[in-house]
Amino acid sequence: MSTPSPSETLSSSAQTLQTLMQRAQVSSQRALATKANVSRWQVQQLRQGKLDAMRVVVLQQLATALDCSLLELLQAFTSNPLPSAANSLPESNHEADLLRQEYRRLQKRLEQQAQELQHQFQSEALHTLESWLTYWPTAAKAATDRDGFDAKKLLPLVKPVERLVESWGVTAIGTVGQQLAYDPLHHQLARGMANPGDSVRISHVGYRHGTNLLQRAKVVPITP
Repeated sequence: MSTPSPSETLSSSAQTLQTLMQRAQVSSQRALATKANVSRWQVQQLRQGKLDAMRVVVLQQLATALDCSLLELLQAFTSNPLPSAANSLPESNHEADLLRQEYRRLQKRLEQQAQELQHQFQSEALHTLESWLTYWPTAAKAATDRDGFDAKKLLPLVKPVERLVESWGVTAIGTVGQQLAYDPLHHQLARGMANPGDSVRISHVGYRHGTNLLQRAKVVPITP
């Protein structure tokens, strides 16, 4: 089996990306970068098939933007695609055995790569949360054991969690206590009733992941 040249690999990867973008109804690479909340350079890395040089967080964001799982993304860009019904039928039992062996080898390779990426993802997340893991249990115990403990002292310890969530492209919808016009697309009534445009107050913030809505902000009506 011959090794594809760099130009052939680029062409194949570019076509794979184009197919995934069409399936996810993403109009351009710029639109993909915006939807995934990554840089256009990172999209170019994917277009060139350089998945091994990309961070798992970026790959996960791109997979989400392309409406597929991380494993599906890896499978789509593997340099040796799995045999399919579209390929020519084997001419002999020996060739069929070789294809089955190649299939099993690729399956094992993809499973190992998925496990490695998951481990990398967890390691990066834990590195960001390291200070929180160290200090939060002690601070939580102090808050429980001591009367009159100043809860404001706990706020800096939550910063690593906030940084991790921000690195995933998660943004908040509003702030607690903010007053604004009720929008059913982005707000959920925690109690009472309201019509679109009525004044409401945010009781719990909502979140977006890139351009996708994760959860609506919880609001309560403001009575005149």
